[in-house]
Amino acid sequence: MTQGEKYSAYYGGIDPRRQFAETIPVGELFLCQNLFSEAYVARSEFYQDFLLPSGHRYMMGTKTLSNSNHETALAVLRNADRPSAFSEADIATGQRLMAHVSKACQLWAHTESLRLGTHLSRASAFALIGLDSFRRIVHLNPAAEALLKRRDCLAQQNGFLAALLPDNASTLRVAIKRVMDTGCAVNLAISGLRSGLDSCMLRIARLERPSEFGLLLSSADVMITAQMRDAPVNLTPRILHETFGLTKAEAAVAIAMAEGRTPEEHATRTGLGMPTVRTQLRSVFEKTQTHRQAELVRLLLQMPST
Repeated sequence: MTQGEKYSAYYGGIDPRRQFAETIPVGELFLCQNLFSEAYVARSEFYQDFLLPSGHRYMMGTKTLSNSNHETALAVLRNADRPSAFSEADIATGQRLMAHVSKACQLWAHTESLRLGTHLSRASAFALIGLDSFRRIVHLNPAAEALLKRRDCLAQQNGFLAALLPDNASTLRVAIKRVMDTGCAVNLAISGLRSGLDSCMLRIARLERPSEFGLLLSSADVMITAQMRDAPVNLTPRILHETFGLTKAEAAVAIAMAEGRTPEEHATRTGLGMPTVRTQLRSVFEKTQTHRQAELVRLLLQMPST
């Protein structure tokens, strides 16, 4: 077992540095030498059984970015064969380096939508359909173009999105209007001429400004995510992010629930504290508009998957 695997399997859960590193404000320097005395290190299972044998002792670092989608940090380790802690000169150098890295991370985050918008849309396993406030189609990714060409459940009619079955057409119009009026996303199943009852799963959501798709959907007010049941995909963090806007950590919690694990089991498996897992789960409920674990699991299991 590698050091990384050991850390993931056990030692990450008892790493005393994590509680400080996870809560530190962006840009503030984190110095283990100011937090853990030699007496503490001498009796610490983490230090004695894992970190020191791996050749490390001191660490300084900072959180370089923290937002709804990303948590990034930079750490500098001092080998155990260098017995002294970081000097004032070392710390000053580290602060300058980390300040530059933090600025780079902020710039990367601010321009992410411009870089990823087209990629996410084209690479998505789902059909992504952008509508303006009049229900006119302003964006179709390749999967959406293929879906509309099937002329089974949905079609483009004079530039507008329409469901082909009369009952579904009315339901779709009402759902889009409700989303635009309230801002609350709607999950909807519509039927196909050939594919049968409830064969196409839709999620209709109002886009905020700016959208994560940046300029690509700058004229869209509503995003419809569609997937045919006969074209299953894996339940992955990327798909959960595209469908519900879950972060990587929130998607991990959602997948754990869908796979039958409890929040406590997920916390143990990932080395996270229960307060962190509960916070992530509350965010998953909010973004998926569910209220209980059973409701969340039912929603996730209804999503096409392999």
